[in-house]
Amino acid sequence: MSRYMSLIVPVLLLSMAGCGNNNGLAGGSGLVETSESIVSAEASGRVVNHNFNEGQAVSVGDTLLVIDPSNTQLELDAARAGLDVLQAQLSAARIQVKQATTAEEFARSEFDRVERLLQSGTATRRQHDQARFEFDQAILARETARAQVKTLQAQLIKTEADIARLQRRLHDCYPVAPISGVITEKLIEPGELLTPGKAIARIARLDTVTVKVYLTTDRFAKVKLGDQAAVSTESGGREFPGTVIWTSDEAEFTPKNVQTEQARADLVYAVKVSVPNPDRTLKIGMPVFVTLEN
Repeated sequence: MSRYMSLIVPVLLLSMAGCGNNNGLAGGSGLVETSESIVSAEASGRVVNHNFNEGQAVSVGDTLLVIDPSNTQLELDAARAGLDVLQAQLSAARIQVKQATTAEEFARSEFDRVERLLQSGTATRRQHDQARFEFDQAILARETARAQVKTLQAQLIKTEADIARLQRRLHDCYPVAPISGVITEKLIEPGELLTPGKAIARIARLDTVTVKVYLTTDRFAKVKLGDQAAVSTESGGREFPGTVIWTSDEAEFTPKNVQTEQARADLVYAVKVSVPNPDRTLKIGMPVFVTLEN
């Protein structure tokens, strides 16, 4: 099972407009953040093989490891064999229904014939009662055959459900990556015994990253969702285009890790910028400067 959470990374330095060479545009410094997924085991068993290490890139659907599937496979094979038996029994039961229906029709015709003979005086009451008894027995035989078919059909449905459950359990023995990204933490070792819910690995998505910066009230008033931004690293050179995807609803004091006490006393608003990072140049925790082009 996997769940998404944001990597919470503190802002290093608050740089308001007018600082540096941002030409009076709103902006600030921050650290590259990303979203991550923790992959957890959904099956119990021993790890017999694993296909990943920390720092390795993975794609959606890549098999991360194998949890011993032998017991589940044996149960699945037995269930499939039981399904074959039930299908054969069901076919035989349907043939019995046809035979019982034919016998019922014959018994009915015999009863009708004896009843006419009784009315004409050429048959006895005993013959009439015997024909009636055989007709009733034929009806019971047909109903019994139909009930057997229904019982086998119910057993067939249950067995098919058991097979589906075992197939899912077998599938869970091969946990896969839910997102494309990089393994930032390996949480298991080969041979380890896993239980459902045990964390396996932490995967960070790097194709798109975010940066959070803080703006004073006058600068924040000019910012709106969808505004374009330019993101640059401390080394300078290449700039990365970004888009404002979130703005804070309320003011807060500047984070404590900002360098000066005066800056920490200011009320500011947080702005989050999304930055495409297809070549993974931007790394988690890398300090960058964001200029909002509003």
